[in-house]
Amino acid sequence: MRKLLALDIGGTQLKYGLVQEDGIVLDARVADTHGKEGAAAVLARIEALLAEVLARETVIGIAVSTLGLVDPVGGRILGAAEAIPDFPGVALADHLGERFGLPVSVENDVNCVALAEGWLGSAAGIRNFIAVAIGTGIGGGIVINGQLYRGHRAAAGEWGYMHVNGLAKGEYWEDHASMRGLVNLVAARTGRQLDGRAIFAGFDAGDAAIVPLVQEWLDTLAAGIANLIYVLNPERVVVGGGIAGRASFLAELNAALESRLLPDFRNMSKVILASAGNHAGMIGAARNWLLSHA
Repeated sequence: MRKLLALDIGGTQLKYGLVQEDGIVLDARVADTHGKEGAAAVLARIEALLAEVLARETVIGIAVSTLGLVDPVGGRILGAAEAIPDFPGVALADHLGERFGLPVSVENDVNCVALAEGWLGSAAGIRNFIAVAIGTGIGGGIVINGQLYRGHRAAAGEWGYMHVNGLAKGEYWEDHASMRGLVNLVAARTGRQLDGRAIFAGFDAGDAAIVPLVQEWLDTLAAGIANLIYVLNPERVVVGGGIAGRASFLAELNAALESRLLPDFRNMSKVILASAGNHAGMIGAARNWLLSHA
């Protein structure tokens, strides 16, 4: 079976390896991005990693998932890639295509997660769904009638920048509803510097200072997701990120959503956890390549 060389460019890590055209990941490796060194240094690192794989493997193309807004036609980084200075403006598809002589596709990382979930994950067979990725920020991907919706200038799904819950000017949904938002909320209200794991341990233990803060955070998260449900009416909302590994998170989120949604909407969109796994970016990148080169 034919193979693709897949690359997932994140702010802190580069994930790369081989993905079969059926979505099976044959090999996956991780390297540090060192994004603060700038785009030129990151590109040089990427070229070296890919060259090492291509020296021993035959592939039909290179499939890239990356942070930032991406022009899907030329694979040019348009913006929102602050983790790598000078990355906006880089024509990544052209650059890698010229370097390795292979057809290249490039897509935004959360869009790739959405493609992976719709191919082999929790939204397989679903034609209208959204993917919400919760990490240090909040990103998303939109699939309408089985097709990825990118919007004008490829900026659809950037709902981390929404204004909800009476936030002050200059504050965004992701500032409060991401894991970073939860950590900052606890620090500001209690003076305790705790990571997400410690916060939820306190929540589960009934810590009187932590419990109301986690509930407030869940309500803020639910408020934004409710807005997305009202606007897009998806059949499914696929929620991913590290928090999705918490066994009780889905029940907690659905409970918060119930108070935010009108009765007619409460069972209209099924909220479910992502299941494509840690290699979803690579899998989605491969799916995007296959769709682009069908």
